[in-house]
Amino acid sequence: MQAKRLAAASAACALFFAADLYAEDRVVMKNGDVITGNVSLIDGDDVYIEPSYADEFAVDLSEVASIELDEAFEVELEDRTMLDAATLSLNAAGEQVLEVDGEQRPVVLTEIAEAREPEEYFDWSALVDFNATFNEGNTDSRNTVLYGQGDIKIGDHRQYLDITFRDEEQNGVQTKDQTLLNYSYNWFFNDPWFVGASASWERDPIRELDHRYTAGVLVGRDLIDTATTFLTFSFGPGYSSEEIGGVSDEGAVALWNLRYEQDFTGWMTFFHNDNLTQHFYGADNLVIKTNTGFRFDLVGDLYANVSLRYDYETEPAAGASKDDSTLQLGLGYKF
Repeated sequence: MQAKRLAAASAACALFFAADLYAEDRVVMKNGDVITGNVSLIDGDDVYIEPSYADEFAVDLSEVASIELDEAFEVELEDRTMLDAATLSLNAAGEQVLEVDGEQRPVVLTEIAEAREPEEYFDWSALVDFNATFNEGNTDSRNTVLYGQGDIKIGDHRQYLDITFRDEEQNGVQTKDQTLLNYSYNWFFNDPWFVGASASWERDPIRELDHRYTAGVLVGRDLIDTATTFLTFSFGPGYSSEEIGGVSDEGAVALWNLRYEQDFTGWMTFFHNDNLTQHFYGADNLVIKTNTGFRFDLVGDLYANVSLRYDYETEPAAGASKDDSTLQLGLGYKF
């Protein structure tokens, strides 16, 4: 008898821990449909949920009858009330309530301006893609680009790094041999505002750019950071040292950086990055670099990539063009 009781107790514990392990958020629609999965964001208009059988998608909040969250969220109400650790649940009467520290507060879902999962203390992401274009016939040309980027976040500190290798050849003559490295560090002193620093290094001997080192201090803000949209900008003063055509120069610069990503369908992402550097020495050169395009998810973390890179300088090296654009097609992998 005691053995049976022990076995029953063990089974009950196993079921309890299994239920906890597989606990999911629950969204009940007004038409009676029930969606279970992981809710990442409620933004006042939509609920973003990722079920086990599909990618994350948005549900119109006005069509939702109730939401039950498995873990505490950071919640902001329409009246600007902030709740650091609140869960959405149903009370005994089946009414929607916000629960904070064991106290329940009735709420209408449309009164929630934003509710999001607490940010993880440590998080990272990275991707690498290879793009190539080849032409044969009247004009033989080759254009290859190897690009990688990565983000790492530890508490209130974020670091970003990207590196680009571009190589172009036309009728057997090399026309570009660019290496570009960008690094930035952000400290969120008052989220979403941050201060930080940036550094970059570039060379392209084909354009007579032997080197260009730039470092600066920045202030910036994450304008949007949701499950589907990320937009951040930063600006500040800096210092640059360069050698173009064998002539060295250095001095103060102004820096501007912007990063934007928008997930449209769950399998297609639009992105745009631009960096602007205004030199206040020599010929007061203005340097603009942009990369704009789309990523299309294929299988797992493999994606197709199409993008347009555009570089512009008001005062390039003698004999070099002011602008330089490259249309890229390729494949990449997300980590």
